[in-house]
Amino acid sequence: MTMPTSVTSPGRPMDVHREIALLDAALDLLAEVGYERLTLTAVCERATASTKTMHHRWGDKDELLTAALHRAAYRVINQSADVTATGSLRGDLLHNLAPNGGAQAQHPAKYLSGLLVAASDDGGVGRMAKELIRLHHARLAKTVLGCARKRGEVGEGADPVLPADLTRAAILHQVLVADGQVDAAFVESLVDRILLPVLTSRQSGDAQ
Repeated sequence: MTMPTSVTSPGRPMDVHREIALLDAALDLLAEVGYERLTLTAVCERATASTKTMHHRWGDKDELLTAALHRAAYRVINQSADVTATGSLRGDLLHNLAPNGGAQAQHPAKYLSGLLVAASDDGGVGRMAKELIRLHHARLAKTVLGCARKRGEVGEGADPVLPADLTRAAILHQVLVADGQVDAAFVESLVDRILLPVLTSRQSGDAQ
């Protein structure tokens, strides 16, 4: 899997704990208020830091969010490696896509919409937002299909990119367009009606 593109913050280095606090505060506020309503002042208040400290490190909101989304991308990679194996492809998908207790933490609607708004930017924040959107289900799909391949449930040619893309698209539609919940019923429908038929078809890798 492609690792997130390296990001070098343009300003003066700061204490690592203070920097992490500011980046995490930016991610928290992105989830709470979205991209457009997020302000540097609010981030500083959340992280109990001064705006002067902030501006020594990042010149504007986009520079801050580029660094914050880069941090988030690495967290996604680390967290999504922790996939529970249940013994079957269907069980693995149901468990690890579950809103509670699975490998994939479901993000609030404002966080997802904030990422999409940020992704429209032509600069670094747009690139990192797109990378984070892509990464979210990629490791899960790769790991689950690897287990299914060993059990003979899918063929050698089964591609993890397709189920990752389908899962991401379905969740974004459910949350942002249908204004619905990613609950157990939604996950079961996604797995049984979309993912399993695609993954176990001969077109997905000549599964027996």
